Amino acid sequence: MSNLIASLMLGLAVVSMNAAAVTIDFEEFSIGDGAGPGGLNTVLQSKGFDFTGNQHLFGAESTEILNGVSGSKSYGGSASGYGEYGYGWGTLVDMTRSDGGLFALYDLDLFIEADADGYVFIRGETSGGISADLSAPIGTGDWLNLERMRFNASGEGWGYGIDPAPVLGYGTVELDNIVVSAVPIPAAAWLFASGLIGLGCARRKLRL
Repeated sequence: MSNLIASLMLGLAVVSMNAAAVTIDFEEFSIGDGAGPGGLNTVLQSKGFDFTGNQHLFGAESTEILNGVSGSKSYGGSASGYGEYGYGWGTLVDMTRSDGGLFALYDLDLFIEADADGYVFIRGETSGGISADLSAPIGTGDWLNLERMRFNASGEGWGYGIDPAPVLGYGTVELDNIVVSAVPIPAAAWLFASGLIGLGCARRKLRL
């Protein structure tokens, strides 16, 4: 029994350490590190999390470590331009755990915008495939059970001989100081562990 309890407590301690919140601030990278344009093939890894990004449709800039608007390093990018018939220009960033597990989002610094004819969305995808409720404060509800965070900003740029005057389309995403953790173990697991510990202590006293 003592070996079982010791193993259980060791396992719970490891899970607990993994569940501790961390702040991802990208300060370990150099400006310009990150995923290049044209797809989600290059992964930037920081503190157990993966960041992928690209520009669409005709983004000219890469998604990378930036000299952020706050003066510190951040992750993101922007794309902009004109199109003959209303082309979309934008930036897409995904965030997942490197091991594929669930995570909780508690806080982040976010700068995201698109032109007047464009759109932005911030979506937290839960283990059930349902988007986190954007009306709920981050750090509560579905934000504690995420498979992926997705940030998208897209604008419509048009021009080249079209009347009225040309319009620049753009989309910008910038992330910094992201406070996240692995999903904490359920309270029931701690109750089960404490019960086993109590049982083990009781058996020990009976032997004495």
